Amino acid sequence: MPPMADIIAPQAAAALLAELVRCPSVTPLAGPAGQGPYGEGRYAALLGDRLAALGASVEFREVEPGRPNLIARFDGPAGSPSVMFEAHSDTVAVDGMTVDPFAAEVRDGRLYGRGACDTKAAMAAMLLAVQSVLAADGGLRATVYVVSTCGEEITGLGAKALVGDGFFAGGRVDAAIVGEPTDLDIIHASKGSGRFHIETRGKAAHSSAPADGVNAIYQMAHIVAAIERDVAAALAAMADPVLGSPTVSVGTIRGGSQVNIVPDACTIDVDTRLIPGQTFQTMAALIHGVLDRSRAARGDLQYVIHNRPAYPAFFIDGDAPLPVLVARACREVLGRSTLRAAPWASNAGIFAEAGVPSVLVGPGSIAQAHTCDEFVEIDQVVQAAKLYAAIIRAYGGAGAPATGARGE
Repeated sequence: MPPMADIIAPQAAAALLAELVRCPSVTPLAGPAGQGPYGEGRYAALLGDRLAALGASVEFREVEPGRPNLIARFDGPAGSPSVMFEAHSDTVAVDGMTVDPFAAEVRDGRLYGRGACDTKAAMAAMLLAVQSVLAADGGLRATVYVVSTCGEEITGLGAKALVGDGFFAGGRVDAAIVGEPTDLDIIHASKGSGRFHIETRGKAAHSSAPADGVNAIYQMAHIVAAIERDVAAALAAMADPVLGSPTVSVGTIRGGSQVNIVPDACTIDVDTRLIPGQTFQTMAALIHGVLDRSRAARGDLQYVIHNRPAYPAFFIDGDAPLPVLVARACREVLGRSTLRAAPWASNAGIFAEAGVPSVLVGPGSIAQAHTCDEFVEIDQVVQAAKLYAAIIRAYGGAGAPATGARGE
């Protein structure tokens, strides 16, 4: 193996990250997995080869056809603590990008491409970290899992499957480091999310005689107004001391077929953000209650709601063992340690709800995630690799921070 200085170096980090970005793994919404750039299977296979070459035992667990979770295990001494490093494998779509999404162009110390920031930079840093510790120390003092889950961008599909198939059963994983673009700050709390698809049905008629029909867009207008007025007001009255209030937003609306026909259908998609202590079920009850009251008040309002739960909120106290250990590693490597909360959701909420203490920390800025010219600073990937290596060493030496998570 090359010396540690050669493993975690800008040139090596850029080369590895470029390899990952050039392997498309777009969430398969616009096409089936395995066709074109869609699906995570090829990317998981690439990671599997890389990790097996480092000596890991590698397992693929298919969640949907062509969409596996990857689990790689590096064994520490018998009875040693275990830590999971996780970075999801899927990316958002490439429509509208102003850079070649899969060319992995390097310019001015930045690597550009879809997934470069969210979250292939974190995965590249995790691979480099494990390789460097193995090369320098000759082995690991803790059992280390490197995991890549599918479907994080839409509902956390892979993380939920990991929980559902018993991966965390029996305390197999003592703590989780979730790689997301945090500018190497430690995220110890984040909002969750839940979504709702709402449909109104009317009756089509010629627009010259609108009274002969029932306008589904007019019906939806009352629902949108009730969400903006009543749901938003109820959420604004709630507050978390770290994350503030939960929120609601109507993100899409579709209705009608042409201008001279009274529309017989309209749909909206509603996004909500949850705070710790608030479950998807309580959010759903609030929205259903507001709309039920609107229907009762009007009498002719007809709608159907489809609930689409996504991510629970999560919180871990900054003084809990895991954040303290990560903060110490940050100060050692970066010369600073910043603990903060995030308004966005992630797999960390799913892991915390399963009882695994979790924090988020990774290279890149959330401001660059999902953008038309997505990029990451290569120097941050190098810093992240050194930070993850310090966490691996500290974890094995300090023992497992096995408590302190509060998943909601």
